[in-house]
Amino acid sequence: MRKLLINLLIFLPCALHSQIIFGENAKFYNSYDNPTSEKFVSASWKPGIIILADDTEIEGEVKGYTYKGSDINSFRYRPAKGEKATTYKAEDCKMILYDGLRILSLPKKLKKMTGKNRFYVALYYGEYLTVFQDPDANTANSASNEIILNEGQMLSFLAIKSNEVSKITAMSFRKQIRKLCADNEEWVEKSQDKKWLKYENMYEIVDYYNKTRK
Repeated sequence: MRKLLINLLIFLPCALHSQIIFGENAKFYNSYDNPTSEKFVSASWKPGIIILADDTEIEGEVKGYTYKGSDINSFRYRPAKGEKATTYKAEDCKMILYDGLRILSLPKKLKKMTGKNRFYVALYYGEYLTVFQDPDANTANSASNEIILNEGQMLSFLAIKSNEVSKITAMSFRKQIRKLCADNEEWVEKSQDKKWLKYENMYEIVDYYNKTRK
């Protein structure tokens, strides 16, 4: 009983964090008016919002700060140009929004929702289905050093639906995405169009699912 209680105390904060991120931030969901098809995490100052761990929202200018490969370890924030900047790591916040991107702070071990947090760049942040960059994914060769979302460079994405985590790979994505979206009849009918159901079209595929889910 004591062991069960300890496990619950460990798991509950992570589960609640996930519920807050995916259940109570509708105003931050993607819309097709704000696609991420040509987006990448910028090292330049851009207008943005940071939602801190205590749910406080701070608005000003944000930029990607420290990197490990293509992953972002921290962000810089300043209220306005010329003012003192502060560094925020994944443990300090729940979400960062800037330059049309939504960057989520979630545990490294997503399937268990445990461990130290890291940043995940959302390709699409939706009410029913969220897909974001897999920080551990291999990338296709590119002439540019930036990882551009939805351009087929990332060879896998991570998906969260009902707090369940799945991996969507370039090689098997049709089978995987159809399984995830099988509860939406309108989406299933649309998915018969193979010219539309392409890995490079992931943003629109997920957007259509979220908008037509009943």
